[in-house]
Amino acid sequence: MEDVLSWDKFFYETNKSKFYPPKKIDLYNRLVAFTDNFFVIAAIGAFTPGYLMIVTKKMLPSFCLIESSQIKELKWLINILEKEISKYYNRNVVLFEHGMCACVGGLDRAHLHLMTIDKKADNSLLEKCVNRALVRRRAGITHVEFKGHKLENIHDIDQIMSSNKKNEYNIHGKQLAYNDISKDLDIKNWPTSAIDHVKSGGHYVFFKTNSESSSFFTKKNFQTQLGREIVFELEKETNSSFNKWVNDTLKINSYSNIWKWQEFPFNENILKTIKDFTEIASRINDQNKEFGFTNIKPKK
Repeated sequence: MEDVLSWDKFFYETNKSKFYPPKKIDLYNRLVAFTDNFFVIAAIGAFTPGYLMIVTKKMLPSFCLIESSQIKELKWLINILEKEISKYYNRNVVLFEHGMCACVGGLDRAHLHLMTIDKKADNSLLEKCVNRALVRRRAGITHVEFKGHKLENIHDIDQIMSSNKKNEYNIHGKQLAYNDISKDLDIKNWPTSAIDHVKSGGHYVFFKTNSESSSFFTKKNFQTQLGREIVFELEKETNSSFNKWVNDTLKINSYSNIWKWQEFPFNENILKTIKDFTEIASRINDQNKEFGFTNIKPKK
């Protein structure tokens, strides 16, 4: 199986390219920067500006398994990117990781998402969007009994629970909400606070805003892309033009999952993010660069 987050392939393709920023998006030409142990790429599915991912050079299933000596490097890289992205786009930044998810082509290479959100997205709105994503996924519902049948598929569960036949089915499980997942793990000590959970075979979702009141670090085993779905709901709430485009798109195909990068890559926004980052990186003073931080220079 192809490693779609291979450091070697990203580095090779970027070096051999005659142009940077690229004129069109390929799988491995999205590298924007790297440090000693991590690299940064413009992420696919960029429905918000400045969408980046930090990836481990070494194949690891989650960030909680990196060497303790690399924690300082990771935190420095996150802080510098978060600060500069927020300043450039005048938006806040959310971070999220789906640990042990095998969610990129079935591979387990740790990757942390950085997505921007509108500054007017307060804790109340963030919690509302988390709950909306959880309800859409019927998170916590194990199965539904309907006319003697046990339905476990999420689409079957959702169809039954969305119907007007409430007296004809029995729900097993409890619909989860933000308060049910907000304090499973110590978010202040991400990623190391998840080590014992991961070593016992567990999954986790880390989602951090600029406030503890709208962040969570849960041991619940959700399907992938929960973080992206939450940000998608936020963007609809705070960006009227994006919300209109979403509604127009759903009129054409009501089954579209716009937050899923496999369905909507947003290539134009990826290209813009790469181009923007050449300017963003130029603002990082050489004296402030640590851990071998190197940004990709433009080539014409």
